[in-house]
Amino acid sequence: MEPEVIIEEWSPLGNIQALVEKTERTYYFYLWINPESKQPQIRSCWICNRIKGVRDIKEALAIEGQEPLMPTEFVDHDPNGIDIDESDLSILWSEEGDAAAVLSHDKLLAVIPSFSGMNGFHGYSTYAKGMGSFAWEMKQAYANLDAQFRKGQKFWSYFDTEYWSEVQDSHMKTLQAFFGEHEKYYAIDRNEFPPKALVTGRKQGILFAFTIAVSMIPMPGVEMSYDEDYQKYRRMELGFACHPEHSDILKRVYSMMSFLAAMPWLELTFLGHGHTIPFDGIPGYDYLLFLNTNEIKDIDAPVYNDFMGERINLLWIRPITKEEYAFELENGVAAYLEDKDLTTIHIF
Repeated sequence: MEPEVIIEEWSPLGNIQALVEKTERTYYFYLWINPESKQPQIRSCWICNRIKGVRDIKEALAIEGQEPLMPTEFVDHDPNGIDIDESDLSILWSEEGDAAAVLSHDKLLAVIPSFSGMNGFHGYSTYAKGMGSFAWEMKQAYANLDAQFRKGQKFWSYFDTEYWSEVQDSHMKTLQAFFGEHEKYYAIDRNEFPPKALVTGRKQGILFAFTIAVSMIPMPGVEMSYDEDYQKYRRMELGFACHPEHSDILKRVYSMMSFLAAMPWLELTFLGHGHTIPFDGIPGYDYLLFLNTNEIKDIDAPVYNDFMGERINLLWIRPITKEEYAFELENGVAAYLEDKDLTTIHIF
């Protein structure tokens, strides 16, 4: 029997394909991440065995080219194998769009969370027992997982409404309260979901550029660094400020801002206070440093309304040299900021 895909669905952001595959031996749940990129990733989670299980991991991996059977000691169904009901399967996505669950008759069947692939962990299955090699038991985690993906389901349903005019208007009012009437408005979403834009203006002679609506979608991976407080840090906008004599660099900076507005979801990562990335678009500077206005109170910045009850973090982009980068990398962003004028540090 050739492998059969019995359900498949793309993430709301269009960068991950979820599918359930059936073979003569097993059912598996997969996430295929950035399949059209140069470095696609596959994450997998065992759902159940369709035939009698094996004794141990060595035997499970003995047949090359086939997904392994779960060893019997980690199987919580008939040891001779079962079939799942394929008539009512569905897929739910996390709010960040980087994790998914497959449901059978509206009950969690298997889950591939955002930390799948780390330390040999694949995901959770309702038919797994203990910490199996290809899936972990779901019982203790079920309530939290179910709540997470129901919240994700509600979140993504928001985008089935006429949301854009409200979001756009909120951001434009925030920026106009900061610098008055805007000068330029550039769409940076390439006519793809989610909509995003770059808006420019000036205040007291300083040139400004801000992204708008990037914060609608929470960034992936934030919970890995911020634990219980992660929801405070997962929504971001980008800002850049410079004196008029540096206006020649703006096109390059705007292009980088457009890329950065999509990067967290393309690379399944996040941008935050003290993070850096290489950038060779400004002579004499080699990196961009991100400074969160919520962490530096002295910076004059737009004041955002919360979105869906969560704060928006404005990350100012500051070009830095190799030497500054080395210092910040070794000593941290707090030490880097110690001798700086925090009221103007964001202005290039």
